Amino acid sequence: MKIDTSNVKKGVVLQVEGKLFKVIDIGHTHTGRWSATYTFKAKDIVNWWNQQLTYKSWTALEQVEVQTKNAIFLYQGLDTYSFMEQDTSEIYDLPEDQIEDVVPYLKENLDCFIMLFDGNVIGVILPNVIEYTIAETVPGIKGDRSTAGKKPATLDNWLETMVALHLEVGATVRINTVTGDAA
Repeated sequence: MKIDTSNVKKGVVLQVEGKLFKVIDIGHTHTGRWSATYTFKAKDIVNWWNQQLTYKSWTALEQVEVQTKNAIFLYQGLDTYSFMEQDTSEIYDLPEDQIEDVVPYLKENLDCFIMLFDGNVIGVILPNVIEYTIAETVPGIKGDRSTAGKKPATLDNWLETMVALHLEVGATVRINTVTGDAA
């Protein structure tokens, strides 16, 4: 299926010169009267190497149809992450380099989707927003307001982020998994 460069989103799988690439990040530049350029940070699905793909706007790319299945993240092993497909209870152990873009957001019993192509797992799709508990943060100062600023915090999954000044240890924070920011 053809897709325009402006419609490519994170997680889309593209077929380029016979190889499959999962888009991890997108960059867009536009200089004066010239056409815009899209730069995609993509992961080669066969060998899991990162590659940069650059195209002019209005370029038609080949999007690959992948199958998605409901799954749950179970646990982290030594160098793998275990997911269970909810319909069949089949377990998939995925190496970290295959799913490095989602690893920071994983926590036990997290509902997610696994992406399959030709029976092989090629990626994981997370919910757009996930709730975490603040495990460590610096204390707030009297007079702090929710809109006054941000302070560093470590969440229960060891993810580090910036949170509102008034939030303390034990508070729940919603993290946008697309941007990585506290919602």
